[in-house]
Amino acid sequence: MSIDAYGDAELAALYDLEHDAYDDDLPLYEGFAARGTLPSLELAAGSGRVALHLARGGHHVVALDASTAMLARLEARADADAARHVRVVQGDMRSFDLGERFDLVFIALNSFEHLLTTEDAEATLGCIARHLSPGGVFVTELRSLASVDWAPGPGATRLEWALPEPESGDLVTKTVTTRPAQTTQTTSHTVVYDRVPAGGGSVRRRVVQVELRVFGLHEFRLLLERAGLRLLHAYGGADLSPLTDASDTMVVVAGPAGG
Repeated sequence: MSIDAYGDAELAALYDLEHDAYDDDLPLYEGFAARGTLPSLELAAGSGRVALHLARGGHHVVALDASTAMLARLEARADADAARHVRVVQGDMRSFDLGERFDLVFIALNSFEHLLTTEDAEATLGCIARHLSPGGVFVTELRSLASVDWAPGPGATRLEWALPEPESGDLVTKTVTTRPAQTTQTTSHTVVYDRVPAGGGSVRRRVVQVELRVFGLHEFRLLLERAGLRLLHAYGGADLSPLTDASDTMVVVAGPAGG
């Protein structure tokens, strides 16, 4: 199974159009990066929204992603100062071996949910465990089980945003139809991007199918333990607020089992 959900230049640019301005989680990863002395490792680093922020703050970061299109955008956006502090690696987060340890390994913005099978989740967590320093931590942000409407059948199609693309001036709209599957704890998203040319003309459409898995806290604790990690904290958001039954987000912090 491929987890390269943004495998071409157009999709990578559309991902950035939606997410590039998002900064609510940056203090979270900045705080964890500052607690150690070894470099940080970001998995599913994409075009470097978080990794480049940390690098510009003087933190040494390795940015790993499966998508060459995403990593090309990261390298193009890295100024001279950031480029000195970030190292780009094209690879699969289920099977990487960098031969070094990190004080922080993290997966931001629900990207762990692209791992649809237990085997893929365990393989990724096993790689993370082998790359953590004795005092290091793994941090990831996930949707909570409560955040999903598990009613059977496809939900209503919703318009998520309409934004002008900076490079072309085209107006891009994103609509999503979500179909949940409670038995597999997955959500299937039919994503439609419509592009209206700035100078007029025919609308161009791109349709993408995205599959994501939702993890419960107790399931995730067991996955951590099977990989040689242990749950340290679970929070209800990037602001480290308490995790409650009403929380839409779950931030998991884990460390080595023997730590």
